Amino acid sequence: MSNQKLNFQSQSYPITAKTESAPGTFLFQLEGKIDFHPGQFLEVSVDHFGEATLAPCSDPSDKKSFEICVRGCGSTSKAITNLLPGDKLDLRGPYGNGWPTEKIRNNELILIAGGLGLVPLRPLIYTLLKKKFRHITLIAGFKSDDHILFEDDLKNWSKFFNVIPIAEYATPHFWGEKGLITKGIENLKVKAGKSLVFICGPEVMVPYCIEELTKKGISEKNIFISYERRMECGIGVCQHCSVGKYLVCKDGPVFAYDKIKQEVGK
Repeated sequence: MSNQKLNFQSQSYPITAKTESAPGTFLFQLEGKIDFHPGQFLEVSVDHFGEATLAPCSDPSDKKSFEICVRGCGSTSKAITNLLPGDKLDLRGPYGNGWPTEKIRNNELILIAGGLGLVPLRPLIYTLLKKKFRHITLIAGFKSDDHILFEDDLKNWSKFFNVIPIAEYATPHFWGEKGLITKGIENLKVKAGKSLVFICGPEVMVPYCIEELTKKGISEKNIFISYERRMECGIGVCQHCSVGKYLVCKDGPVFAYDKIKQEVGK
């Protein structure tokens, strides 16, 4: 678990901007400062609805504002997407251990994001680019090219490192590849002993990605998975986020694959 002292107190932040990134998915900018490590999560609450677990997705070095990305798929997340600039959101956190950035140095970094899985990886990319780290491959898979998140970012990042956008259903104007996210791994040339992999996306995607990665000789201990989607209370009380003997909120959300291998795909 993160060494950061847990903060149970919610704080209110005003919404300063709202844009629709994809159908039903909105990017909110909030005024204020939160200190977070890429991959950590927040608990966001709306009166009369409840809480939703969301990852901050902006540059962690920004001290004046931050961003969250929300897809309206449940009652609370839909209530959030109905908010407008001028409204306020109550947040507590950040929680969790985030991505193991201390392991990145001298490695080739492979980032695999399925849909909203790109959200917790975005702050990491901002951080690495500021440090002029360029040994990155990002494979970002989406249901269709209409559902691409942060498309302007993807195009800009492609100037600095290898970006592979993939859409299962794509129109002729799509600038990436058509297919499943595993296609991007299959075609990838890797330095097996020098490759570090961070994965975030739907759990059904993860075993197929790991199968392709291990075929290329990447060590299980060098593959890290975020289980932020399982989060509930965020503080280890409800016990709903278990991954085997671990709790995602207390021991994660990021886990080394070799530690939770028996739980992946269940």
